[in-house]
Amino acid sequence: MKEYRKLKPGERVKLYNLAMRLRDRGLGYKRIAKRIEGEYGIRMNIWTVKNWTTRGDHPLGRCNKIVEGPELAYALGAWLGDGTLARYKGSNHNIIWLAVKDFDFAEEWGRCLATALGKSRPYKPRWSKSRQLWIVSGYSLPLYNLLREARREPRILLPYLEKYPGDACRGFFDAEGCVIIRNHEVKACNTDHRLIELFGLLLEKVGIQYTVYKSRDREAIISPGNGKIYCRKPLLILVIRGKDDIMRFAEEVGFTIARKRIKLMQILQKYQKIKIHEKCLESVARALIAANLVRLELVKTRRKAAGMLSVHYNTVSNYLHRRMRVAKLLRLPEIEQLARKYAATKDDNLVKEVQDILRTTIEIYRD
Repeated sequence: MKEYRKLKPGERVKLYNLAMRLRDRGLGYKRIAKRIEGEYGIRMNIWTVKNWTTRGDHPLGRCNKIVEGPELAYALGAWLGDGTLARYKGSNHNIIWLAVKDFDFAEEWGRCLATALGKSRPYKPRWSKSRQLWIVSGYSLPLYNLLREARREPRILLPYLEKYPGDACRGFFDAEGCVIIRNHEVKACNTDHRLIELFGLLLEKVGIQYTVYKSRDREAIISPGNGKIYCRKPLLILVIRGKDDIMRFAEEVGFTIARKRIKLMQILQKYQKIKIHEKCLESVARALIAANLVRLELVKTRRKAAGMLSVHYNTVSNYLHRRMRVAKLLRLPEIEQLARKYAATKDDNLVKEVQDILRTTIEIYRD
């Protein structure tokens, strides 16, 4: 006669599923315990079965908990890029782990994985001298089994990813992405076309266009170690180009890894250059105040705001619809505050104060 406490986690889950099916048929917890003992030769404590059927307990306890959310989407996206599964012989540990060279990436993945598994403390990275990598690992049988199935068909994770496409893509681009400053490109590379298609679909959900191409055809290589011939898979490259798509990527996806984030910011700075001639400072200042009067609902119509500041109606519309680069200064707290003062006082000296703010602020956006 086997004892329940000596069973492996997988065997406990099977008994739990059986008990819940018997409960649905109307059996009480005492009869369920006797049924399991009679058919499977496993001695069950009736209070264990009662806690399963009445209190909602689970044999895996907290390890059974998978919390859907942006953290789970990020953890899954990153794992699909760089993750590994492991199950050691003679151990019941089902390990999900990540080995990367960036500490900030490892730290964020450990935090997100812990949150996704309902843990109160994040999994901390540890340095591997032999691999020269940061390693983070977590334990969960349900997530382990889910990821094992995802190896065969990544699309089974789509229900967890499509609710938070930006976070899922951030995890994948942290793992497989890079930024090419000279070409103004963001790339992600992988040999599995299914992953490229999956994350291409998620990028489309946040309105980002992309292209995919192969870096090389299949080619045969000879291993210098054993002399065997291997066929190298073609590398698929997902590329994001163009100002609008790069800027949307920065807003909706971005990077956790600092070195990649810095490169992305260098591209954005080239897109965000603001050059205002000294002669145009007053007209820009007036347009910013007028646009803020409408945006903050201090004035009912655009035409009225344009008339108050002596600017063209179309100019106010262009600023509100962000058709001009200088429109990014519209939401500066200092300019908003001066627009509110202008609505109350109609003092033209406030226009000069906005001009002074423009002179200092636009330097941030210049090369």
